[in-house]
Amino acid sequence: MKINLSELSYKDKIEINDKFSFSEEYLGTSNIQKLENVLVEGFLYQNDLNEYKTRLNVSGQMILLDSVTLEEIPYEFDFILDDIIDERCINEQNVLDIMELLWENIVLEVPIRYTKSDAEDLKGDNWKVLNETSEEKEIDPRMAKLYDYYKGGE
Repeated sequence: MKINLSELSYKDKIEINDKFSFSEEYLGTSNIQKLENVLVEGFLYQNDLNEYKTRLNVSGQMILLDSVTLEEIPYEFDFILDDIIDERCINEQNVLDIMELLWENIVLEVPIRYTKSDAEDLKGDNWKVLNETSEEKEIDPRMAKLYDYYKGGE
């Protein structure tokens, strides 16, 4: 969505209340698998220093890959974008591409590592995670003879 900032010459602020979806063009450069229906509510205005500022509430749900199991899992985000718009985001016709601004800030909300799996549920071929309270006291077959040797000394 492109916003003509020239409207601020005769308006106090430009209201934004819309839902956005991001295409593969954006998603291909991040760990986000899917990003749809991002709700953006707020406004853009020009302050006393003739800087363009935003006051936007951005919320939605992104689909990320689980850091352990690589399954797709939802991740909720909600943040306030209260910032000065960089002049590089505004083109020669005084038009702002709000998608670029939103994308830059949504990427900052992606966690480095995100998982829903519990470590106790993890297992694989010939291994599984045990904790100290686990009732299963399996003996490694490679250490069975050594265990038998020391069992009498307890």
